Amino acid sequence: MKLNIGGCQIPVTVPFSHQDLVREAEAQVNNLYSSWRNSTKFRTKTDREVMAMVAYQFAFHYTELQHRYVRAAEKAGECLKALDRLENPVQADSSEE
Repeated sequence: MKLNIGGCQIPVTVPFSHQDLVREAEAQVNNLYSSWRNSTKFRTKTDREVMAMVAYQFAFHYTELQHRYVRAAEKAGECLKALDRLENPVQADSSEE
């Protein structure tokens, strides 16, 4: 399939099951790019600079989600350990000795 990102045609190979997700990502990138490209705040920026800012924005959000995922996984692990201690109090007490 071909994506159109900021006016650039980009051929990509993705499984059919992911095509809707890819199209959604394409739309989100293009919406942000168009919004910033037409903004008076970024009127002096080149297309390349605006696209770099869009890439940064999505990379920042991706990195933030990765950190949230790690914290959520750690918290889930703590919760599972607490549940295990509640379900098996004898085993939990003997393992602490």
